[in-house]
Amino acid sequence: MTREGARGVEHPARGEEVDRERRWSGATLIGALETAVAHFEPHVTAVNALNVFPVPDGDTGTNMFLTIQAAVREAQRLNHGSQARADEVLAGAAHGALMGARGNSGVILYQIFAGIAESCQGAAHLDGRVLAAGLRRAADLAYRAVVNPVEGTMLTVIRAAAEAAEIAAAKDSSLSTVLAAALDTAEDTVRRTPELLDILRQAGVVDAGGQGLAILLAGLQRFAEGTTLSIPSDETVPVSTAPAAEMDFLDHLDELHDAEEFGYCTNFLLTGDNLPVEEVRRRMTELGTSAVVVGDKTMLKIHVHSEHPGTILEIALGYGELHQVRIDNMTAQTRALLEDRHAAHPTAVAPSTADTTDIALVAVASGDGLTDALRGMGATAVVPGGPTVNPSTEEILRVIAALPQRQVILLPNDSNVIPTARQVERLTDRTIRVVPSRSVPQGISALAAFNFDSDLEENVASMTEALGMVRSLALTRATRSAEIDGVRVEQGQFIGLLDDRLRAGGEDPVEVVLAVLAEADPDQAELLTVFVGEPASPDLAGRVAEAIGDAYPNLTIEVAAGDQPHYDLIIALE
Repeated sequence: MTREGARGVEHPARGEEVDRERRWSGATLIGALETAVAHFEPHVTAVNALNVFPVPDGDTGTNMFLTIQAAVREAQRLNHGSQARADEVLAGAAHGALMGARGNSGVILYQIFAGIAESCQGAAHLDGRVLAAGLRRAADLAYRAVVNPVEGTMLTVIRAAAEAAEIAAAKDSSLSTVLAAALDTAEDTVRRTPELLDILRQAGVVDAGGQGLAILLAGLQRFAEGTTLSIPSDETVPVSTAPAAEMDFLDHLDELHDAEEFGYCTNFLLTGDNLPVEEVRRRMTELGTSAVVVGDKTMLKIHVHSEHPGTILEIALGYGELHQVRIDNMTAQTRALLEDRHAAHPTAVAPSTADTTDIALVAVASGDGLTDALRGMGATAVVPGGPTVNPSTEEILRVIAALPQRQVILLPNDSNVIPTARQVERLTDRTIRVVPSRSVPQGISALAAFNFDSDLEENVASMTEALGMVRSLALTRATRSAEIDGVRVEQGQFIGLLDDRLRAGGEDPVEVVLAVLAEADPDQAELLTVFVGEPASPDLAGRVAEAIGDAYPNLTIEVAAGDQPHYDLIIALE
């Protein structure tokens, strides 16, 4: 969404403008939701900056915005003009929020939409009494969805707002009155969250999710008072990140969080004919933390933090089908925030090799997930590039020039980038050494071998040796029909590569992966990591993980978002 659209342009409301303080029809409700999401957008970065609990990954504002936006888009899709009913619009918004929920806060936000929609069933209009009942139902659903509820979070805020709304609705059923009461109480409760959750007090911030909820209520209240904000028709969304320069609590993060590793934020939809909801909720609680399970017997939205997301997905597959799998490396996200903080405030704590060695580690990769994985393993900087999009010598030199270190180890992570990396060695006055990694899995293996106590040449030797400790598999599609190394493939078929060489082709991607894996001596390996790329279908990673687990029970299987272009899957076998 563009900044212009976020600030909005006032225009006549849809239908029943004279009635907007008292009650909303379906058409008017859509205008209210549009105003709420437009009001929220400018606050995304500020909410991200408050994000210290449960994990300081700086994405609560983004997750809430994307969830609200998904709800509004579904409501807009179902709009029937002036004849639209409030219950139909809210049901659509709840479904959109379920499908688009991101992160812990997004899943809880879905419950708020669901609670209001449930209370509005059979009603053509939404008034203050229905909204108050909906907020009460939303609070109940939200507390039930979170396996281990914590006070001082958005749960506390929605409950307090619901109580205030009920009291106000008993005296005056107009929406503006009820929203004003809910908003005042929500804002007051947000201010008190540090008193309820000690980590917020120590960090000097209020709860991010609670603040986001108060902002959402403020947007709805603005609409009730007569302001309408427009939403542009384009599909762009903000990619705001937390302003690390303003996140002072990052300087003493080790005092706030005992954990050195935060694991993976795992989100997915689970569908089936008769899902055992409580059993699934119990299993997710056993396997991870911050578990939130919402939905019904046919569809569940699941959010959980875990060190082993592959195990989560394997267990979930035993109940039904997986869709919209998203896995974020929270350790890498936090590390990136710390690095940004250090860049803005050089006296702040730096998390990477920069403050412990004078050797910089520069890697090449495409995709946010792969970039996070490399930074999480200690890469000082990552140059965008890889297969089909090779970085130029100038682009690599520009990244190196911005680093303070005079010694640099360069990981090209692609056979086509190695010659360019060799050129860099000769074009700078810094000491550059190339460790000739031919894939991201090799690059990660090399980074794991880096020793802070060793000098440049010793590290180059050990990192180069580590390249042979991992096998790299990749799944993509053939761009043309051909026969290579005795393997015949047709254009559009899935093809499997092992260490850059074609090993299998076919229509079934799972069978192709298994065929390639069989040639990689998997019985002698211990760990297999699947990086999921942009072209992959939502359930591909889960199907592949399940098939590999059945065929090779000796392997520990992990699944992570790679976000790489062109390749459905990149697999590391160690």
